Amino acid sequence: MRSMDPFRDEALRLGIPQDEVERWLGTIVRPCASLGTGEPTDGPVAGRLGGLPPMPEDEPVPNLPFLASVDLAVIPPGATDLPLPKEGTLLFFAETSENAPYGDDRDWSRLVHVPAGRPVAERGPGGERPPKVYPGGDLRLAIDPSLPNRGDHIEGFPHNDELGEVWWDTSDEMQTGGSVQIGGYPWVENNDPVMDIDHGPGDWVLLAEIGSAVVEGDMGLVHWVIRRDDLAAGRFTQARAEYDMTG
Repeated sequence: MRSMDPFRDEALRLGIPQDEVERWLGTIVRPCASLGTGEPTDGPVAGRLGGLPPMPEDEPVPNLPFLASVDLAVIPPGATDLPLPKEGTLLFFAETSENAPYGDDRDWSRLVHVPAGRPVAERGPGGERPPKVYPGGDLRLAIDPSLPNRGDHIEGFPHNDELGEVWWDTSDEMQTGGSVQIGGYPWVENNDPVMDIDHGPGDWVLLAEIGSAVVEGDMGLVHWVIRRDDLAAGRFTQARAEYDMTG
């Protein structure tokens, strides 16, 4: 994960005690895998943006826009605090135009896990009205610190408000940002997808966030959340997608 020294340096400059700074970071910072387009020197290729999905040859292609793929084998241990499989590929599909995201999950989104070694081929769903195809490109991996953009006030920190301000002032120096985020906290504009009361009981976590840079022309974020035990067991069909408008 990138160094938190810009945060530490600014907090100490403002006179915040070092032990409180370290406790605050240790309490709320989570690592996340940030996947973005960039130069070949920026990091290993860990996925693909847009284009046609690399679907298993014996499985129909969802009749939905393909957003991105993530190669789990490229994400190293410790890049997130999630119990991710060590290999395989995740394929993310979603239709975000008009009112599509506000229907049933099965109607507007789909998450496909392709086990390692399963034959795949890049292909679209075909049909008379195929979904839009977003421009394709490699996604390169960086490991970023993630903090909540809301709800980061935690009891027991006398300088909590000041620490939050320091994070906002210095975060750009420590985060690469990316079109796809695996793990960490969601960026919340309206409703927190992890805390959604409709999910039911369980330790829900953010699996993936895909931003409006991917969903071209649609101002929003698509989140996939899942219970931690379902993720550990590879039950990706239990993931739920939510859409958060940003405009």
